Amino acid sequence: MSLVISSTTNPKVKDIVQLLTKSKERKSRGLCIVEGAREINRALASNWAPKELWQLEGSDIPLQSASFPNYYKVTPKVFQKLAYRNTTECAVAVFAIPASGMHEYHKLLESAKCLLVLEGIEKPGNLGACLRTACAAGVDAVVLADSAVDPYSPNVIRNSTGALFEIPLISASSEELVSVFNNTQRKVYATNLHENADSMFHIKWPNKCAIVLGEEAVGLSKNWTASNFDNIIIPMEGETIDSLNVSVSAALLMYHWRSQQ
Repeated sequence: MSLVISSTTNPKVKDIVQLLTKSKERKSRGLCIVEGAREINRALASNWAPKELWQLEGSDIPLQSASFPNYYKVTPKVFQKLAYRNTTECAVAVFAIPASGMHEYHKLLESAKCLLVLEGIEKPGNLGACLRTACAAGVDAVVLADSAVDPYSPNVIRNSTGALFEIPLISASSEELVSVFNNTQRKVYATNLHENADSMFHIKWPNKCAIVLGEEAVGLSKNWTASNFDNIIIPMEGETIDSLNVSVSAALLMYHWRSQQ
């Protein structure tokens, strides 16, 4: 039996709003909000741990409500309060955020054929697009180095269109990652405009590699540029163009890697 909630001042409704709007709340509680039937079902298919399901009263969207320990129905007024997007498909769900530390993924960091490393990424749309492309290209994991954006915010989840649930996401500091990569046989390619940089078209991708990109405005930190990693660039012909959007750059490099597999 589900409970119907009709008041926007209900403490549980306020609790969901906190998770929707505050990154600090998500991090401290280890929970996030997933909106819409498609995304909810993808999270369940990827074995994310379900906590609560909130569904608009009277809607008949197919959802695995039995998978959730707690199931609530709400009136339209309450659902409007819960939905981050105006187009949300009549349901929002609370999931536990998966562990994303280097300790949990140390074996993957050693065995992965290709890792996409994003340092200091700031925009949810860029991160969501990178996750989608990494998943599509068959990259083993996306690694966030000193990330400035919460990867479990509603905007990232929306822009990743389900890729966030499928591809492993690892969070670490650049300093930690550089230390790990310096002690492995993995070839690291830092996207850095340097006099000794190689065009991506000249790269013969090795068995194990990492592609490292920074935000378009600031590029990579000295953690990467001062290390003994290979510098790689994407050739550009236009006279007025000196950089590409980070998600576009990531897509080009990942699919160039993919083309040699």
